[in-house]
Amino acid sequence: MSKMESVRGSRMGKRDGNRKTTNEDLAQERKTAGSSSIHQLPDEANANPLSTDATGLTQILGELRDFRKDMKRQFDDIKSELFNVHQKIKETEDRVDLVEERAENMEQILSKMAELISQQQEKLLDQEGRSRRENIRIYNVPEGAEGSSIRDFVDKLIKDTLEIEPTMELDIERAHRALAPPPAGDRNNRPRSIVVKFLRSRTKEEILRKAWGKKGVLLHGKPIYFDHDYPPTVLQKRKEYSEAKRILKQKKIRFQSPFPAKLRVFYEGETRLYQTAAEATKDMKERGLPVPLIKPKESLAEQLSRTAWKKIGSRQASGEEREMSIRERLSEFRRETSSLQEEL
Repeated sequence: MSKMESVRGSRMGKRDGNRKTTNEDLAQERKTAGSSSIHQLPDEANANPLSTDATGLTQILGELRDFRKDMKRQFDDIKSELFNVHQKIKETEDRVDLVEERAENMEQILSKMAELISQQQEKLLDQEGRSRRENIRIYNVPEGAEGSSIRDFVDKLIKDTLEIEPTMELDIERAHRALAPPPAGDRNNRPRSIVVKFLRSRTKEEILRKAWGKKGVLLHGKPIYFDHDYPPTVLQKRKEYSEAKRILKQKKIRFQSPFPAKLRVFYEGETRLYQTAAEATKDMKERGLPVPLIKPKESLAEQLSRTAWKKIGSRQASGEEREMSIRERLSEFRRETSSLQEEL
């Protein structure tokens, strides 16, 4: 019996030993599997970002290729537009050149026409002055004093006021009031002058010499004045000296008014002859005389010269410079595009 139990005990010990060994093997396998799984997790984690980066790079490369195509298309459009703009600018410059040439020709023609007009005006003024050289004007004679015959009135007026022999024949061809509207009834209004034409200019000169030599001619107690019958243009120019003459009289400086519209001033130790009122007032101002300055009037030729069209530089040269600038910018843009393509 005891032998039987000992055999059973040995068998059970072997079974327990086998079970223990089996359990230890399972634990070892589980431990190995756990450690292997732990070592495998970082590899899988590292494998996912690489695939993501590859996908992103592929998308970026695709977008860059599309951008490159779009840039090339836009570059071609810009080149085409620049070419069209350049053509239009060239056509415009050609037309501007034609307009400028036409304007210059017109200005030259107008300048010559202005010169001819000025010459003709001087000739007409001279002819008008010659046609009036036998005439005199009598100023400040009251309206209506001439009565029914102005010619007889003037003949008697000249002989009485200038103390000319009654038997002397003055040879008055005609006499009339100035061709202007008669003044209103106000006594302060100046009467129209009387124009008298003589047969000979010598008679006219003698009458003026006597009138200016008397230093004051009176009619019914009022002063009257004798002077040349100047053309309206000359008369206007002579009126421009009125302020200068007034100052010269105040300063007691002797002067004369030569024909047609000049001023001769006898300064102390010097005599000056002025051709225009602007020249006279400028010189008198520099001498310290309190006279207002008169600005010289521009002639038609001077106005054309002042406002003439002026070309700035060469139109062809500016076109070439513009084309070179465009070419340089296109080359720079092409270099930048090529470098970007190489990077891609």
